[in-house]
Amino acid sequence: MNQDDSSRVLPFPWSRAAPPHSPAGAKDLGIGRMAQRLGVGDTHLNGHWCSRCQGIWYGLMLETECPACGNRRG
Repeated sequence: MNQDDSSRVLPFPWSRAAPPHSPAGAKDLGIGRMAQRLGVGDTHLNGHWCSRCQGIWYGLMLETECPACGNRRG
C-alpha cells in the first residue's frame, strides 16, 4: 500500500463508539446467567444486542437470553 492508498482507508469504529441511532449510546445490560455461574472472566465474553432493551449484554457465545428482560430474539 502506498501513501495515497492509506489516506483512503476508513478506520474501524472504536468499541466504545455510540451506535448511530442512539444519542446516548447503548445501555450496558450486564452479564448472562451462564457466564456468571461458570465464573468466566471478562476477556472470554462476547457482546450480544438486545433489541427490546436497546442495549448490549455480555455472555458466552452460545448464550441467547438477555439478562435484563429475558428476550431470546436478539
